[in-house]
Amino acid sequence: MIKVKELTKVYKMYKNPGERVKEALFPKRYARKIRDFYALSGVSFEIEKGETVGIIGKNGSGKSTLLKILTGVINQTSGEKRMGGSVSALLELGTGFNPEYSGIENIYLNGTIMGIPREEMAKKVDEICDFAEIGDFINQPVKNYSSGMFVRLAFAVAINTDPEILIVDEALAVGDYRFQAKCYNKFEEMKERGKTILFVSHDIDAVRRFCTRAIWLDGGKVVMDGDVNSVSSKYMEFITSNETDALAVINKKKKEREEIVEKEFEPINRFGNDMGTIKNVRVFKGDDETEIFNSGDEICVEVTVDIPDGADLENTGLAISLKDKSGTDLVVFALHDFDMRFKTTGRNHVTFKFNAFLNCGEYTLTTGLEHRDSLPISYFDYIEGSAYIKILTDREYFGVLKEPADVSIG
Repeated sequence: MIKVKELTKVYKMYKNPGERVKEALFPKRYARKIRDFYALSGVSFEIEKGETVGIIGKNGSGKSTLLKILTGVINQTSGEKRMGGSVSALLELGTGFNPEYSGIENIYLNGTIMGIPREEMAKKVDEICDFAEIGDFINQPVKNYSSGMFVRLAFAVAINTDPEILIVDEALAVGDYRFQAKCYNKFEEMKERGKTILFVSHDIDAVRRFCTRAIWLDGGKVVMDGDVNSVSSKYMEFITSNETDALAVINKKKKEREEIVEKEFEPINRFGNDMGTIKNVRVFKGDDETEIFNSGDEICVEVTVDIPDGADLENTGLAISLKDKSGTDLVVFALHDFDMRFKTTGRNHVTFKFNAFLNCGEYTLTTGLEHRDSLPISYFDYIEGSAYIKILTDREYFGVLKEPADVSIG
């Protein structure tokens, strides 16, 4: 559905407006003095019909530039792109909208841009207005809209033109929680209909929950492309470390410290600055070590850590979380949340006990020996997949949590 080959975008970096004039007048003399900035450099990938792909990366990594090229907002300097179907995009607020036009007029304007006849757009207007939920403001100039109203209308137009390819760039962060939930439900509906979706977000939980594949951009290049959990886990390692080279994180060999741990972990990913080590993670049901529980059973997680001499105990903590298959945190317990601190360096043993009010399924235990002196939190040792827990139920339930509740009729 989408094919990109050696896509490159170069911008010229002028020190001042005068340099731009000089280059225009005397290109041979001044062209070499102008520095080139590669927003994208040799980006290649293919996306099949029906895939939902997350594009992740730090600010300035080239994500928005890539999407602008794919949607035709800007042209590439070199390379090839092929879009195998109709495209609808929700990029930065304002793209494709005339602020002087009313909401209704902008609906028709966007239809014209997408090549949809006015008669056909007229059939979609009611559906777009219902989804946007902005009431009588639909007849007012969009320059008077709040950012939330604007993104509601823009998203409603983007998805209700029935595109084969939908591209969304972080804009949903503007909407309120209810609207975001409504949008994600629409995403799921489009996925079931076999639509192809590109989703850019800094919210890794959202990417994991919604996408099956992720492409990580850094410095205008694709540094990793694959299963969403594997890629996002490596990306989390990168952004929580002091490393500046993404490829160094990706190509880093297994931690040498694994030779000295007391338990052979089988992690999805493990990283940290080696200032401290998680030595062991054991999971119990009563006195029995097991990873199989019935919903509602008490889970006991025992963690052994080694904290080096000189560590800042006030800011050193331990946290565990249970994640679902998409990598979304379902429950998180951290010593700092209970206002607890380690009292000594060296070996420490921490026990977490909680009831597994979860639906039937398989879950991943993540354990992090963390340093909270600043945000984002950095990690001495972080193991995603320190244990794997299976929850059994006596019948099928909906939802993720099977929380006890008092229910009455009458």
